[in-house]
Amino acid sequence: MLVSMPHRLREADRKPVLRSKTMQDTAITVVRELFECALLSPELDESRLARLVHPDYRQQADGRNLDYPAFVRHLRHLKRECSRVGLEILSWAEQGERLFTRHLVTADKRDGGQVRMLVIAEFCVRDGMVRACDELTHMLGGAAEDRDLGSRY
Repeated sequence: MLVSMPHRLREADRKPVLRSKTMQDTAITVVRELFECALLSPELDESRLARLVHPDYRQQADGRNLDYPAFVRHLRHLKRECSRVGLEILSWAEQGERLFTRHLVTADKRDGGQVRMLVIAEFCVRDGMVRACDELTHMLGGAAEDRDLGSRY
């Protein structure tokens, strides 16, 4: 099991990682790239997303279930509502294809609002692709109507 202390995704961490089909990625490497593609980049690169997330992807966020098409709609919605998203991985543990993260997400909304959420997530990563995510979010700051921002679409 690997455990890490707080880590901010720096500009050097935010560059796309070119992976071959034979390269064995650790779960944290794949999930960091997913965070960059899905949350931190100003635009959603759906072809890059399709290389990172399996078509049979399933996510449960605070009890709400999303399949791959719903996940893409959710990300598009975030890009429309948020002008900036930040993410800090506070801790993580990895064992085989399982990765657990505790991370802080901050977002500046286009309407001027701000949101801060603590997220605890379990990812399943197999063959270099995220297959599933089960997450719980705890709102630390923001408007009550943004409580479901982590799964809204």
